Amino acid sequence: MSKLTILAAALTLALGCVKQEAQRPNPKQAKAESISAKPDAPAKAQPLQAKPDARDALIEKAWQYLLTQYNVQGKPENKGIDSGWGPKSMNIAYTALVLQGLYGSKVWNESDERIKASVEFVIDSQEASGGFSLMPEKVMPAMKGQRAVYITGIVAQLMADLNAAGAWKGKLTQKIELARDYLKQSQVGNPTGPAAEYKRGNVGFGGWAYSKEELPKKIEEGKPAANMSTTIYAMDALKACGVASDDPVWQDALVFLKRNHNAGELQSADFTAKTQDGKTIKAAGPDSPDYGGSIYSEDSSMAEERTENEDGTVTLHSYGTMTYNLLRAYLFAGLKKDSLPVKLALGWVRKNYVLNKVPGYRKQSQFDQGLFYYYVSFARTLKALGEDTIEDDRGFKHDWRAELIEQLGKLQGTDGSWVNKNPKWQEGSPVLATAFALDALRHTR
Repeated sequence: MSKLTILAAALTLALGCVKQEAQRPNPKQAKAESISAKPDAPAKAQPLQAKPDARDALIEKAWQYLLTQYNVQGKPENKGIDSGWGPKSMNIAYTALVLQGLYGSKVWNESDERIKASVEFVIDSQEASGGFSLMPEKVMPAMKGQRAVYITGIVAQLMADLNAAGAWKGKLTQKIELARDYLKQSQVGNPTGPAAEYKRGNVGFGGWAYSKEELPKKIEEGKPAANMSTTIYAMDALKACGVASDDPVWQDALVFLKRNHNAGELQSADFTAKTQDGKTIKAAGPDSPDYGGSIYSEDSSMAEERTENEDGTVTLHSYGTMTYNLLRAYLFAGLKKDSLPVKLALGWVRKNYVLNKVPGYRKQSQFDQGLFYYYVSFARTLKALGEDTIEDDRGFKHDWRAELIEQLGKLQGTDGSWVNKNPKWQEGSPVLATAFALDALRHTR
């Protein structure tokens, strides 16, 4: 088996579920202090002001680290964790994420040969379907379609940015349209895709699985693997690509979004989801701490525990990353801030505002699981919401931008990288964690 084959297989497993978690402790850096959502009393002082200089310093330091990882291919025995970014890395996802995080910052320079070569590597990797896979098809044909919704979603957003201004302005329109169509066709139940006949009443309808290529087989098995994570990657990209607000893709997505919303009054009596062990899932009620949050898919949550109800049903636990994703997805699908779904999701956010861990997880071992992806979801969603402060359930108003910049400053390593001490979902890779941190910082602007 070749080096590239082993690396590709490792990346496939690692990117199967993009999620959230914390960083590598650095004895030379100060301990990260908790930013609590539960102060002793509501603060009356003026909120912190986001400091552009502090943000720029973090980005510059991260750039110096990333320069050491340019074109690093990595060793197969390290399961892709040490893969870098750039054309020789053969890692489309990492390269696109790094570029996306840097875009618009003071270190972005389209004349820099490393940035220019990386952009060309990414956009030249588009397949005839319009999608992008983990590795270039011409290098690893067997990887075609692997995790393509994730990767295409990332690259489509990057191309939309590049097409708007600068050296690539107006040159990527056709590629963007191809990527947009690939993502629309990948939606479970979309009439132009391979799941056109999939019934609205079934699990997965309206969401996105890992790729269009996998849908026929998954439908034969009775369950497309649609989830909130792949779904938000697709919806972020479709929004960036300018899909019209009256396009049916948004209304179909709302079906999936509401079924993942852990709130009983949003659920339809004619829809039932069951866990893998056959338990009927019951959405949370107003007295539950999970009420208003989101789970991972209609029949699963990444929170390892669940509530066993007296009637034999189970209630899955909501958690932060998917709840922020859900809230942002609602806004993109056209719901207003005063709509019930948005108010319920925002209510959960206000009760669980915290930055030193992923809220919603009960087990301490999960607190930092996918933390950097959580920061991405947090920043993107609050920016989309258009609020400068978030008031928690104790009445404390948080300048979320300033607090996030401060938190990321505490967690950055002396070499400029970020890394999660919890390696789940590949956040043990400093390249991936750093790219996520940069994306979060970008959305504080």
